[in-house]
Amino acid sequence: LPALLLVALLPGPLAAKQAEKQPEPPSNQPQDIRYEIRFMDLHTAEVLAWDQCPQKERCRVASLALPGEKRKVLEVRAEPAVQEKIARALAREDTQPRTHGFQIVLLAASVKPGGGGSEVPANVQKALADLKGFLPFKSYEVLDTAWLSGTQDRGMEARLVDRQGAGYLVALQFHDTGTPADHTLFADAFRLRAEAFKPQGSTETRPGGSLIDTSFGVKEGETIVVGTSKVSGSNEALVVLLTAVPAS
Repeated sequence: LPALLLVALLPGPLAAKQAEKQPEPPSNQPQDIRYEIRFMDLHTAEVLAWDQCPQKERCRVASLALPGEKRKVLEVRAEPAVQEKIARALAREDTQPRTHGFQIVLLAASVKPGGGGSEVPANVQKALADLKGFLPFKSYEVLDTAWLSGTQDRGMEARLVDRQGAGYLVALQFHDTGTPADHTLFADAFRLRAEAFKPQGSTETRPGGSLIDTSFGVKEGETIVVGTSKVSGSNEALVVLLTAVPAS
């Protein structure tokens, strides 16, 4: 009889050996990442980054001043998931500045009732009505209107003229402070300056000079009273209003 061969099945090498799993780094270890801010105000970028941190005690956000450089840099220490949210938010918001328009209205205001109220635009009438308790005037007349258009941090200028022909120079510089959902602007500087003027038939020249120098916040679509200035030798005053036109 043929001999029976007994074959022992011994474990051998696998045909396709599985790759050994490498230990994954902890996914919640904080990272330090620097973000270059191109267009946004640096403080606004800081606030935006903080808003992405659900646990403030686990985040650190700081703006950096790099010696010899004009770059704006934000340094953030946070967990990877939070860094990803911050990166997305900054990429969405740190874009080319939008162009904003501004309507400047110069009014003559009097403590005496009078005509001219029909000439005042509806948005201006509402802004004046909101300040009725603070402004002592009873009638208003539109003297001139100017339009300004530009992007943040760039100065803009316009010239207004009253009914006598006297000139007033307007200068405005602003920056964006809000978000697309609730967009607000901040006027870093708004100035109204009177030009030297000699009224017709008069021998005296009215000196020029600064009438209004202020700063303020305003929302898109909002009309506000920027300031007032008494007209020398008259019962009238100049009132300046600004409307922030939605950006394009």
